[in-house]
This record gives sequence, structure tokens and C-alpha cells, in this order.
Amino acid sequence: MPTRHLVFDVNETLLDLTPLDSLFARHLGDAGLRRTWFASLLHWSTVTTLTGDFMDFSALAGDCLDAVARARRIDLDADAREAIFTAIGRLPPHPDVVPALERLRAAGFTLMALTNSAQQTVDAQFEHSGLSEHFDHVRSVAHARCYKPHPDAYGVATDTLACAPASLCLVAAHDWDVTGALRAGFNGAFVAREGAVYNNAGTPPTVVGDDLTAVTDRLIAAYG
Repeated sequence: MPTRHLVFDVNETLLDLTPLDSLFARHLGDAGLRRTWFASLLHWSTVTTLTGDFMDFSALAGDCLDAVARARRIDLDADAREAIFTAIGRLPPHPDVVPALERLRAAGFTLMALTNSAQQTVDAQFEHSGLSEHFDHVRSVAHARCYKPHPDAYGVATDTLACAPASLCLVAAHDWDVTGALRAGFNGAFVAREGAVYNNAGTPPTVVGDDLTAVTDRLIAAYG
């Protein structure tokens, strides 16, 4: 079955989270805690999915931020929380993103974004970053009441595009996300940002590249 539909993860794959580092440094005393917070958020989204207790992703993000602050014995005030979450809605795309999306659309691919973030959050992110015009569909997995990498989360893409999983390819900078899509019947492309290594415990990706430019080259060569 031809793969003509590309489904993109959003945070870290398309949008750059590093502008949050200065805010974590200012309000929590350590820029590196941004990574701690995001890893905790992914952890707890998985816990809520596995236990069948779906929680809004934005609420989870707030709880994880509070936990990071408590671990540092910091009382994070309302202004600091607002500054961080306002910045999340205004994250910029990585420099390679828009040129890659333009090439993929010109090659005839349907482009969809699928994120664990709440629909309101991703809509704000795409409006601010200017990415909306490059996508045919932008969806939150919240419509499935579970988070990636649960198979039902990827069903939001197959339902939206009204096609079989084998005709889709998930593009993500997270090996767990790519593996989840592959095990749901998708193809998978791994964007190895910052030298990331794909864990051998995962299902091997269909396409691998050091950045979205390299991944785009290989997607067009394979499916264009």
C-alpha cells in the first residue's frame, strides 16, 4: 500500500523546546530541569493511559511542573507558572521544519500533526509558529482519551485520514513514539535530533535521519 500520508509528532520533533530553558533557570534555578519536567510529563501521560485514568495533558504538565518545583523546595508562584505555559504556546519551529514541510507538500504528501498536547495548546502553538498553513490536519490524541504510544492514540490519525495504518508514516524525534506507531501498523521515521540514538528495545524505524532535512530526503526517495 503506498505511503502518501505523513503524521508528525509536535513537541521536539517540530517545535524547539530550548527557549523554555531560560525560564526554568530563572524560576527554578536550573535550565536542565526543563528536560526533567518534560520527561516526567511523558512518564505520567503513560501512567494515566496504562491505568485507564485519562487526565488532560495541560493539567498533567502543571502537576509535573509543581513536582519539579517541590523537589527543589521552590514555591512556584502564579506569575512564574503563567510565564512558562505562555512560552509553551509560543515555541518556535526548528530551523529545518518549514523547508522540509514545503518540500513534502510539493512532493504530494498529505501532512497531519498528532500530539499528546491538548487541542487548545497545539492550536495555539501552530497559530503562533505559522505551521498551520503547512498541515492538512492538526489533532490531539485526547480525542481517543489516551496518549501515545497506545495503539488507540494512533487511531486518531487513521480515523481522520480515513485510511489503513500501512498507508501512513509517523515522523517523530522520540523512539518510543515511532515504535508505538510501527506496532500499530504504521511506517515510522525517526528524527535523531542532537545525536539521539534509537533504543534497540524498539521496533526498527523505516527511515532514520539526523535532522528533518535528511528524513525528508529519505521519505521522498522511499515514497515520493
